[in-house]
Amino acid sequence: MTHRPGNSRWGRSTLGGLVLAGALLTAPGAAFALPSNGQPLPEFSARDLTSGPHASGELKGRPTLLVIITDKDAGDRMRGWFDAADRHVTDSVHRQSLITLKLPFFVSEGAARGKAKNQVPKDSWKDTWLDKNGGMAKALGLASSDTPYVLALDAEGRVVASVHATVDSPEARAIWSALQR
Repeated sequence: MTHRPGNSRWGRSTLGGLVLAGALLTAPGAAFALPSNGQPLPEFSARDLTSGPHASGELKGRPTLLVIITDKDAGDRMRGWFDAADRHVTDSVHRQSLITLKLPFFVSEGAARGKAKNQVPKDSWKDTWLDKNGGMAKALGLASSDTPYVLALDAEGRVVASVHATVDSPEARAIWSALQR
């Protein structure tokens, strides 16, 4: 008897489950829900890479490029956004990064912070907030992804553009355009 993945009961239920999971992940708003244009950031808090405490309300006062990663392997893609920012926006635009991960209980926040320090330039440590329990991602409605979530904030801390994309994607233009106003 030849076993074909789609013909056995196990195969049909697995394929059905994968199709359902795929549909849920691609349904608009199901996988993640970036804050909409005009919305303020929700309230959340975290510590920066020097252990200094911060809250989302601090992101008011000047336009901000906010790059968020929810996967430990997305650091290079985050860095790409900041490298490109030097070409696309003025120095008056604040650069802020959020690293919000769901790490196992046995990985301490200090260990995660130490690993991040090895990848983030020292002059950006206070502008890099980290939480190991995914609290910021939950507050922002973001799913785990190796692709960064990027928000352009106005001086009042409201979202003026948002994308879930890499810096080389066509969607990136929305961020640069919003921050050049």
